[in-house]
Amino acid sequence: MMPGAAQVLYRLQLLDSELAEHLSRLREMEHQLGESSELLAARGAREQAELDLGTWRARLRELEMDLEVVSGRISATEQRLYSGQVTNPKELASLQQDLLHSKGSRDEVEDEVLMAMERVDKGEKGLSSAKAKLEATESTWRKEQGHLAKEIERERAAVSELKQAREELVAPLDTRHLSLYKELLRKKGGRAVARLNGSMCEGCRVTLPSSQAQKVRRAQELVTCPNCGRILASDV
Repeated sequence: MMPGAAQVLYRLQLLDSELAEHLSRLREMEHQLGESSELLAARGAREQAELDLGTWRARLRELEMDLEVVSGRISATEQRLYSGQVTNPKELASLQQDLLHSKGSRDEVEDEVLMAMERVDKGEKGLSSAKAKLEATESTWRKEQGHLAKEIERERAAVSELKQAREELVAPLDTRHLSLYKELLRKKGGRAVARLNGSMCEGCRVTLPSSQAQKVRRAQELVTCPNCGRILASDV
């Protein structure tokens, strides 16, 4: 048994705790890499605005074509009605009826054209707003991703240094002591080694007999707390 092994295991526990914190932060930051929900939502809003505007522009073109057709029909009917070429009363009455019907259709189409124009205008404004929001969101996201990438690089460097320090710390340890440490670490919620404060175990707050406390301080053998089972490290 090498002298001070309990102290080495205590330092290993502190190092493992620090390493776990860095690894947790690193995983969390790596999870944040990529497109954010805000960016995806802004892009989706832009795409929906484009789709809506495209739909209403297509509808407006259809209505304008319908209006052109019905206007042409009115013009042709009026030309024939007032040309003097039609003298049959029934045919004249039919033409007049067709003219009234066509004008009524034209009024309806014109109303729809106006409504479609309003929707197109609203859609253009909505698309402009969605594009501006997406641009701002993308700008913020790029800055955040750049900052995050630098933070990840720093965390990875810290993890690498801690792993190297851990390897150096573990190298001289007896494999049996290391196995006991790992087992206790799992069973005791990440705290395998407890400091001895006077004669009290800081892991469970139980006072040890003076003889056992002296064994811990002499560091000639590995001593575990008789109450909680943790490895005891001297406070001196």
